[in-house]
Amino acid sequence: MEIRVLKYFLAVAREGNITRAAEILHITQPTLSRQLMQLEDELGTALFIRGKRKVLLTETGMLLKRRAEEIIDLSEKTELEIGNQTHEVTGEIVLACGITEATKTMGKYMKEFKSLYPQVTFRIRNGNSDVIAESIENGLVDIGFVLEPMNLEKFDFLRLNQPEIWGILMKKDSSLAQKDYVEVSDLKNLPLINTSRLETQNQFKEWIGEEQYQQLHFVAVSELTTTASILVSNDIGSAIVIQGSYHYVADDDLCFRPLFPQLTTNSLIIWKKYQSMSFTVSKFIDFLNKKIKEEQ
Repeated sequence: MEIRVLKYFLAVAREGNITRAAEILHITQPTLSRQLMQLEDELGTALFIRGKRKVLLTETGMLLKRRAEEIIDLSEKTELEIGNQTHEVTGEIVLACGITEATKTMGKYMKEFKSLYPQVTFRIRNGNSDVIAESIENGLVDIGFVLEPMNLEKFDFLRLNQPEIWGILMKKDSSLAQKDYVEVSDLKNLPLINTSRLETQNQFKEWIGEEQYQQLHFVAVSELTTTASILVSNDIGSAIVIQGSYHYVADDDLCFRPLFPQLTTNSLIIWKKYQSMSFTVSKFIDFLNKKIKEEQ
């Protein structure tokens, strides 16, 4: 598969129309159709369901779309890295983060590094810690800001001196909102929206105890606090979140109450072990290491 053909495929997938995609790509419609048929022949499967006015992706086509986006991102990132293999601190650094207290710290570090090296640009990706780790493994992200617990076998890391506090996101008219914190007994019979990460679920299970955990009533699972907050606003339940993520929820009808006894986790900065990286990325990691040591 050629990168050029994958770009053709993505253009059609986005537009849902071969003629319109051909116009955007500045090639003829017959040429584009022929390239798509050759791609399907090469893969031995249909990628599109062709209608009179619109084309839709098959299940295989949807899988290829996800992979093609990753391949093209990796290709472009590689070209940038090779082009920047100099001793000048310039080029792009790809960062990934969730929504935590560490996100603010990341912004502060980016600003300071940018003031030292104005030619550096940052590309930011978002996701939970598992998605970030996978993106780093696949070479799509240079550095990630993630939450413990985390399997660090494949990563080098720095630990931020910034605890993330777990608690419950709820409606302000909830009876629990009258309390300063939420105890184990308060969670019984409460509709809960759980975090999606297995590691975090296990951490919460250890905090509350196996027997108590099995008695909880989970009504939904959410990867991001922004999504969980929408569910809370619609009276689906109350969500298990970290306090740092709640600060970014723009809903005056919601409030956060910490768990008691307190449950905390730490943020990590991770990057792939034994990874050949650009001089600029290496310089940024050195900068992060220095800043964290200064703040200890």
